[in-house]
Amino acid sequence: MMVGGLYASASHKTSHAPAENVKELTPKEGRLPPDIAAQARALTGSNQRIALALIEKGEVVFKYRADAVTDTTLIPSFSMAKSLTSTMVGYALCDGKIKDLNDKVAQYVPQLSETAYGKASIKNILQMASGANSSGANGEPHSGFSAQLRDQKISQLEGLLKYKDPQTRLFKKVEPGDGFDYKNLDTATLSFVIEKATGQPFHKWYEATLLKNAGLQHPTGWLLDKDQRAIAHAYFFAAQDDWIRLAIHSLDLLKGKGGTCMQDYMTKATNDRIRVLSNSQFNEYGYQFWSGIPGMRKDTFWKAGFGGQFIGIDPTTERIVVVSSTDWNTQ
Repeated sequence: MMVGGLYASASHKTSHAPAENVKELTPKEGRLPPDIAAQARALTGSNQRIALALIEKGEVVFKYRADAVTDTTLIPSFSMAKSLTSTMVGYALCDGKIKDLNDKVAQYVPQLSETAYGKASIKNILQMASGANSSGANGEPHSGFSAQLRDQKISQLEGLLKYKDPQTRLFKKVEPGDGFDYKNLDTATLSFVIEKATGQPFHKWYEATLLKNAGLQHPTGWLLDKDQRAIAHAYFFAAQDDWIRLAIHSLDLLKGKGGTCMQDYMTKATNDRIRVLSNSQFNEYGYQFWSGIPGMRKDTFWKAGFGGQFIGIDPTTERIVVVSSTDWNTQ
């Protein structure tokens, strides 16, 4: 992956100006215990590691970036975007745009009423439990689906209508909520719910909520599909310091700094989990957040993306790791 190249080369994308009120980061490098500092430095030795930051109690205690990465280099989210989308669902809920997470998707998106997605609840979709027959490697309904979206050869709506039927398992139709099955089109469904509930494009809701409230300092952007809709499951781009801000913002919301409603949402998003049987790293999934790494504190949760993009948050110790990489084996 060429750093910054995927966004720079795209012809159809959004570009968002920084927040009016930028969140100041507090650098406290040099505070790390020697053994942890040594482990962090060892991680930076790979030429596949693009950027790494460690945060403790809101302070940046370690930061590294490769020579090719500048203050404004846009680093891709890949599937970490799913967790951002979930947070935006929370904002829509707390603003009264979404009435209840148990509402059926079709109440907000009538176009999907005859699909497995439309018959599922918003909570089912958040937990990757729509029951739709659209799963495959890396959540793709077919190989190259995300690239086709990125190249504007197809739209997310076309994908949702094409892969609209429920799965069958042992001759039985899979019902919404029956179990976890990782699907990029489930996240696409959430972006449609946000669009219809708020009455504005998904990327405009991002500007009004997440960008503003996290206090992002640099331009950010989303790639667009053929219908000029942001590709919510994968293609968000931000600079390293803004990834740090987004990570801190998640913890701040969980700690109640964004109000009691968002605190309640984030508590459920990271603790109301469904069992995962098909992932080698995580064994539980919340509302578009991963969790359940054996040996780690139970309340730790993760945003994770293809190629080794990770944000791990331990709410008890208030420690955060933010990794941008091209190496899936990041530990």
